[in-house]
Amino acid sequence: MSVKNEKHALEKWMDAQKGTPGFEVALRRLISFACSEWFRRDNAVPVAPDEALARVLATDLPEYPLGKWLDSPARFAPEIADFCEKTKVDPLPAALKGTFPERLDLRGVVCPNNAMRSRLVMSGLPEGAELEIYLDDGSPIENVPGALVADGHIVKNRQKKDGFWSISVVKRPSRV
Repeated sequence: MSVKNEKHALEKWMDAQKGTPGFEVALRRLISFACSEWFRRDNAVPVAPDEALARVLATDLPEYPLGKWLDSPARFAPEIADFCEKTKVDPLPAALKGTFPERLDLRGVVCPNNAMRSRLVMSGLPEGAELEIYLDDGSPIENVPGALVADGHIVKNRQKKDGFWSISVVKRPSRV
């Protein structure tokens, strides 16, 4: 006879909220706060939720596919709950202990998810920082730079490489 594990409070909350307006937004914020707490616990230095999420998303850790989860958070609610629990006890991966990644590879990510991910990562960068973003030909190279410019960022360069595009984007200055 197997004993079923009791659900964590977070899983109970997710079950109760599933399908309500704002649930997906709440899950996205939950991920960013879990990332922030992960950095704080490991470094004893506070990291803003947007910056922490941007760092984890840009690092693209295979064991934590945040990009996929953020594209469809309600579908991945159990994985998100598990991630939030793990960030409370697991050490910060070595890949996250260095400087902010210099590039974001969005090849293979469909629209509008690539624009959403690039905006999330750019929101977590410090003012004036530069990020190289890899994009597929077609809609991504047409839509993502426009979305970033609409947010006030500067697209410095677009370069066609072997089967994909590379754009260099500078984080916009803060607005007062």
